[in-house]
Amino acid sequence: MRTRLADIVFALPGVTEHESLISVPGARALHLDPAVAPGPPEAFLIGREFAHLHPGADQSLHAMLPPELAEEAVAQGWAEQHPAARRALIPAGAVMLYAPRDEEELAVVASLVHASYAFACPGGPTTTA
Repeated sequence: MRTRLADIVFALPGVTEHESLISVPGARALHLDPAVAPGPPEAFLIGREFAHLHPGADQSLHAMLPPELAEEAVAQGWAEQHPAARRALIPAGAVMLYAPRDEEELAVVASLVHASYAFACPGGPTTTA
């Protein structure tokens, strides 16, 4: 499931994979390509990184979501608010998403990462002129 999730999220248009600039070594970050018009600053963890997958057995993710969606994901048990977001040190939409264990969870987690992507580039993967 975790490999499939990575395949899905790294196939998003205008997304490139880099090592995370903010997570533990080996974390695989989703970066919005510089040619894509970015969303608001609160849609990013750092720079153009809007989500990352943690390495090793964990395979959870950190992602930026619109605050209302972050609250809903937490309330439904799909996420936890990032501890720094709880202390208002980073935007409220910063969440940790649990790694999927089956097809249903894969669909939900993938949809939340897609929402993070849409937050990061609300106009879609159109390039700036």
